[in-house]
Amino acid sequence: MEKITLTKAGEENLRRQIEEKKAELHRLGIYKGSAAENEGDAWHDNFAFEQTEIKERGLIHEISELERKLSIAEIVNVKEVNKNVATIGSKVTVNMKFNDEESEEITFLLVGDFEGETSINSPMGKCINGKQVGFKGKYKVNENIVSVELLKIE
Repeated sequence: MEKITLTKAGEENLRRQIEEKKAELHRLGIYKGSAAENEGDAWHDNFAFEQTEIKERGLIHEISELERKLSIAEIVNVKEVNKNVATIGSKVTVNMKFNDEESEEITFLLVGDFEGETSINSPMGKCINGKQVGFKGKYKVNENIVSVELLKIE
């Protein structure tokens, strides 16, 4: 089963996305009614009406998928971040090396899904989640092997 982890902020973000898509769906419905009346023979041979229906079906699918994800999401309360272990809410610094290229040091926030940073369910997140400073590991993205060393947890 798919696992989705969200912080409270991530949950709010997902709810906001659902509401925005519902508002867009409402606007499309209004336009669709107008298109049916003003753009030709009701729904027959009416390009604007047909295209609006296609967009409408897509939005309904997107809303349904977001609501499904929200219904199965585990909401994690991030109050105090454990500075000994990388976990959701941790600001981490890692040294990354792609294949045999030069390494790069990056710092990022480890978050839940759909929160705009590096999710604990992303390949990088899965590699370092629950690990301590000094951890060295690898993960694969497409055909690239990424080596990672956990340097700092804040």
